[in-house]
Amino acid sequence: MFSLPDAQAFMAVDGIDAWLLHDYRGSNLLFWQVLGVQRAPTRRAMLIVPREGPPTLLIHTVDQFFFHDIDLPKRIYRGWEEMHIILRERLSGARRLAIEYSHEGGVPTVSFVDAGTVELLRSWGFEIVSSADLFQVSAAAWDDFAIESHKRACVVVADIKDAAFDRVRTAVRAGRSVTEYELQQFIVSEFGRLGLETEGQPVVQANSHSGIVSYEPKPEGSAPIGAGDWLLIDFWARTPGERNVYSDIAWGAFAGTVVPPKLQHVFDIVRRARDGALAAIETAWREGRTLKGFEVDDIARGIIAAAGFGDNFHHRTGHSMGPGKRLHALGVNLDNLETHDTRAILPRTGFSIEPAIYLPEFGVRLEINVFLDPKAGPTVTTPIQDAIVSLV
Repeated sequence: MFSLPDAQAFMAVDGIDAWLLHDYRGSNLLFWQVLGVQRAPTRRAMLIVPREGPPTLLIHTVDQFFFHDIDLPKRIYRGWEEMHIILRERLSGARRLAIEYSHEGGVPTVSFVDAGTVELLRSWGFEIVSSADLFQVSAAAWDDFAIESHKRACVVVADIKDAAFDRVRTAVRAGRSVTEYELQQFIVSEFGRLGLETEGQPVVQANSHSGIVSYEPKPEGSAPIGAGDWLLIDFWARTPGERNVYSDIAWGAFAGTVVPPKLQHVFDIVRRARDGALAAIETAWREGRTLKGFEVDDIARGIIAAAGFGDNFHHRTGHSMGPGKRLHALGVNLDNLETHDTRAILPRTGFSIEPAIYLPEFGVRLEINVFLDPKAGPTVTTPIQDAIVSLV
């Protein structure tokens, strides 16, 4: 998944002389995603990516086995003084050095290098810059295989969403109910039947439970979903494979003929916040501007705050998506609440847009996935919910 040409092209444009990925006992997630493996070495390991030429692995002699199958030039050290000598030699001539560092810790998902190592590198005369966007263009970007895997997952996940709503609709029309846990397990069974994998459990929340951000139904105490109830579902799945990308959606439905005015009002605000964030990204693309993650979060959050619900939006507007083990990938998040995400929204990256309002009586969250196509621009890959689904 790592593209050395893309990394070195970005370094040339941005004036970065070398990229140093520093790991200690598996601490640097970006290091391992660039290598394309996950191992458990016991000593410090470093990957040195120059602006020109092949990368070099710097590893301890004890840990050679962990890297024996990685086809890169390797330098072996035994003591810390030797490690320093080799490192300075490999970085000879470099001045501007990218590492997994974020100014004042603003973006924790790229802040993996300890303060002492930063101090050491600065004492040697290096100008330290963040590798955040360098990582995005070279290791978080979606290739054609990834985007096709994501599109296939989006179709299947949308079908499961419809089947889940149909299951509740059938019960309501028969005068019965389905519990949150039963519906969750139905979704899980569909994953198994269709050969999908997921991370964690699907979110199924009825009425006041949907106002709890972290609520998860359990076998005991799960709420029934029947006539007159509001239902929020949020789930994600993909075809197994580390190059594949999840589809991740959140939709809401009401089991009644007339939606309560307050529920409709809140739904409309959340929808406007979602659409406002998307419109800002589309406008920036047309105008040749690059937005940062925090800027998009500000737009969605501002719409919700202007409607009087700013204190009821408890998380970021969207999370990174991409190939790799995690649903929440390591690229830019749409976030100026949990973190101040200064990373750029770059072509061939993907993310969710999922603003929300959480109240004691109910919560509304609407989630879509977006891929920034290098030719077509921002492309919504999931169905877009514009009206509350009826379950009667």
